[in-house]
Amino acid sequence: MPLTLTVPPLPLPRGRRSSPFLLVWFLTLLVGAGPLSGVAAARATVGVLAPLEGLGVPAAEAGRVQRWVEAALASVDGFRWLAPGRLGKLLRGSAQLVGCESQPACLGGLARQVGADVVVAGEVGSLGGGFMVYLRLVGSQGRSLRNVSGVLDPSQGGLRDTARGLALRLLDPERYTGTLEVLVDMPHAWIYVDGKRVASSPAPPIPGLAVGPHALRVTHEAYRDFVRFVNVDFGRSAKVTVSLTAYPVRAEQMRLVDGPSRTLGASELPWYRRWWALTALGVVVVAGSATTAALLFKRSAPHDAEVVIRP
Repeated sequence: MPLTLTVPPLPLPRGRRSSPFLLVWFLTLLVGAGPLSGVAAARATVGVLAPLEGLGVPAAEAGRVQRWVEAALASVDGFRWLAPGRLGKLLRGSAQLVGCESQPACLGGLARQVGADVVVAGEVGSLGGGFMVYLRLVGSQGRSLRNVSGVLDPSQGGLRDTARGLALRLLDPERYTGTLEVLVDMPHAWIYVDGKRVASSPAPPIPGLAVGPHALRVTHEAYRDFVRFVNVDFGRSAKVTVSLTAYPVRAEQMRLVDGPSRTLGASELPWYRRWWALTALGVVVVAGSATTAALLFKRSAPHDAEVVIRP
């Protein structure tokens, strides 16, 4: 989109010196042009897509995948893509450029010739009913920046999202993310993702998670920890429902103190508090004490010393 700058008219009153008015006009122009620096800093990266090479795939099928990749690359913000025909003409116009798509230095030179900052090249292979796509991103200085691969299968559905995910992994992998929603049945439980505490229940969906498996842990002081691996998909929200399990001791205590206090009946007491258990325990203790005392004091007394007492 072309950038238009509107310059206010120059005020020059008749019959007066124009220097102060020129200064005011120049300052107004600078203030109005202030956002230009931000626009320049946010300039879109210019890219070009080289013709994809077919690995055992007919040219028509490779061209079909080429169009899918072109649309996916165009959906990524921050990039402006040149017509791929410009680069194709260079590749077809010189015998020295045969096989250039596999050489980063050669691709970088082609990018400079067409005025691009980056160039995307790759190969297409057949895989069942779909296509295996290999893409590489090369800078205009001839340095390989990133390589990705993926399967584009029109028979599986979601082709547009799959292709866009492939483009994001290549151009801006930090935006290749998904969302995780954790629904906990108890409030004030801490939610950890990959060992990092991220929220407390009830919590809104957690965005910006890298695509792939993540370790989820939900903790609460009165309940057992909930631990599970969760897989996050690109552009989607994975939902996990957590039902915490209370510790047995705490559950029994809560059950006993629930409602108005009352004296428990004999049948409600645990076995170790019933009369026959306490009686048996007392008998064992008394018998043990008597046996111990008998063993300790069963000793033979020595004979008295015999002496003669004289007057």
